[in-house]
Amino acid sequence: MIEPFVRRTAGLLLIVFGAVLTLVVAARLAEWENVLAARSSVQPLGVRDMATGGIAFWAVTVTGLWWHRRRMPMWRIWSRWATFPGLFSAVFEGLQITVDRGRPIALVVAAGLGVVCWTLGEAVVLVTTRPVTAGLLASRLEIPFPTRGLKARLCVREDRLVLDSLTSRRKRSRDVIAVPWQALRSIELVNVERETVCQVLVYSGTPQANAREFDVTPGPALHIVGTARELLVPVTDRVARTVLRAVEVRSAGAQVDENELAEDEWRRKSSARRTNALSRTQRRTGVHYRTDYRPYGMIPVAAFLLMPSFMLTGMVMSLISGSKKLQKQFYVVDGVVNPWNVVILAVASIGFLYFLYRSVVKSFLRFMEGQYYIEAYPEPPARSKTETVPGSGSRKKKRRR
Repeated sequence: MIEPFVRRTAGLLLIVFGAVLTLVVAARLAEWENVLAARSSVQPLGVRDMATGGIAFWAVTVTGLWWHRRRMPMWRIWSRWATFPGLFSAVFEGLQITVDRGRPIALVVAAGLGVVCWTLGEAVVLVTTRPVTAGLLASRLEIPFPTRGLKARLCVREDRLVLDSLTSRRKRSRDVIAVPWQALRSIELVNVERETVCQVLVYSGTPQANAREFDVTPGPALHIVGTARELLVPVTDRVARTVLRAVEVRSAGAQVDENELAEDEWRRKSSARRTNALSRTQRRTGVHYRTDYRPYGMIPVAAFLLMPSFMLTGMVMSLISGSKKLQKQFYVVDGVVNPWNVVILAVASIGFLYFLYRSVVKSFLRFMEGQYYIEAYPEPPARSKTETVPGSGSRKKKRRR
């Protein structure tokens, strides 16, 4: 479809614009500092030098954008990752000019650049998720919606309905509540006339899930019934009708799974979150039972295995940019590369990338499969019980699962 492509392209253009803008501003501040210091024999770092120095950030950003190619709200984070190298350099140069040269305007420029970068991150999400059109509903892009009176956010993804940010907007991955289409029994707009409390289950690491509660104030709400959970989410009438339309479009053709998983099968699927990235202490304390746990221990291993590829890429970039500083760092002498260095790095890159796939990528994919599973099934479905909530009418304040 053309609309998702256009939205992604617009988002990517904003991300690239932010990254280039920060590099240009940082380079201009570096030139200004060099002029104020009256250094004629030393050339400041230019845009190419700074861009080459941020290769690691660009690689992480591109990988993150690909992994979250349908999770548009996450593009806000990757937009800020893309601007970090240039913004960091701009702040550093601004501080240096302010402190050493007595020109505080440089720090004001750097601070303003930070505000622009933050705004661009928000703009990326807006252009990729708003307005909510028929083309967007029919696509596979995630669409976030605000809730009424809660910190939580309701998101319609390609294959599920998700309620996140229950605990904190800064930690959206903690205690995520999901209802996949194959587990969705019903969803309807109801009117809550009295304040009530909704209780939801979250993964605890055992077949007995933990409970989280949030208040539901009088007004419109979405009553969602799934195989393993029942939700009452307060939203505005406009948001509710848009979400209902999105769910209808995206869940069309989904087969409702009537089979109940046995407890041993639930344990097997949920245990995929236990990876080799865990130390003995972490395994003993059960840190991987936290819903927001991620196997960050894989990052140093991945960084080590990517070193030959990084060196090879840096060597190529130093030749393209013509930077003497970079060529010195990557063992390029007078624009000439030792062919044996290239061969050794190429062979090492291939071998290390193979081990990266086997030891890190496959393990991470298994982990995320388990993560998506426990968000939908916090405990064995056979234990889960749901309760019908009236569509409207007066009700006492009570707890709901």
